[in-house]
Amino acid sequence: MRKARPEAKPYGSPYEEAVRFLATRPRSVAEIRRHLHGKRYDETTIDGAIDRLRAQRYVDDLDFAKYWVEQRSRFRPKGDRALVTELTSKGIARETINAALGELPAESEADRARRAIARQLTRWESLEPAERKRKIHAFLAARGFDYEVIEEVTRHTEGEIQEP
Repeated sequence: MRKARPEAKPYGSPYEEAVRFLATRPRSVAEIRRHLHGKRYDETTIDGAIDRLRAQRYVDDLDFAKYWVEQRSRFRPKGDRALVTELTSKGIARETINAALGELPAESEADRARRAIARQLTRWESLEPAERKRKIHAFLAARGFDYEVIEEVTRHTEGEIQEP
């Protein structure tokens, strides 16, 4: 007589589910672990799937952090503070985050801030200088830039706008 099988998971093995989860974009180990927990896989099979993914180089937290920082820098520039917060929420260790931030392109945080507001500035040109400064400050603060960087960008921007 055959033994009763444990309840079958709807998508097969945790490894196959993790590969499907990785198909859309790179993920951190913690994201994969949370996803597989949500699918109700037990800890032992999740660990086995993650070990297999690591052995095949499908998952690496440092590579993921570098990817995340590069994508943010290119498409939606954010300050270092915001990048640290985002990567921490994705389960990346602080040492790994620091290594990824250390490999940012030679562009300074102020340059990233200028790129972040470039589009908005055309809409804010007609505003009074005090209102424009407030909007720039709020926008960049929401994107995780430091006060010193915001002040530098604001001074630089005001100088450009007032020079016809």
